[in-house]
Amino acid sequence: MLYLWIKAVHLIAVILLIAGLVAMSLGGRLAQPDWRRIARQADYRLASPALIVVWLSGPTLAVMANWWSAPWLMVKLVFVLVISALHGRLSATLRRLERDGVMQPSPSLFQRALPITLVSMAVIVVMVIVKPF
Repeated sequence: MLYLWIKAVHLIAVILLIAGLVAMSLGGRLAQPDWRRIARQADYRLASPALIVVWLSGPTLAVMANWWSAPWLMVKLVFVLVISALHGRLSATLRRLERDGVMQPSPSLFQRALPITLVSMAVIVVMVIVKPF
């Protein structure tokens, strides 16, 4: 029963993290301060807390289910690291843009962030549901 509760919390946190990353990547593309503020709030209030919960609940589930030797989990973890690193880059860039007052963000980072997030999420979902190996 505890396992199912942790799994539910993990899934909710993953959904909130992805929503936050989408908001950060879209808001960071725009030069308007209001959109940047929304992107920063998505980070502070949504993505960052969710990422902490993901990293606490995910390994807990892996230990409880004894999955550490499963190849699909290793592939999943690579993409979790990609999403985590992307969050860090987006967060740092948005913070820098806010601090420096620069109106033009790094367009390539924000343009690539959304597809990287969505492709990584799709691979993670396939690994968890299908467990192809």
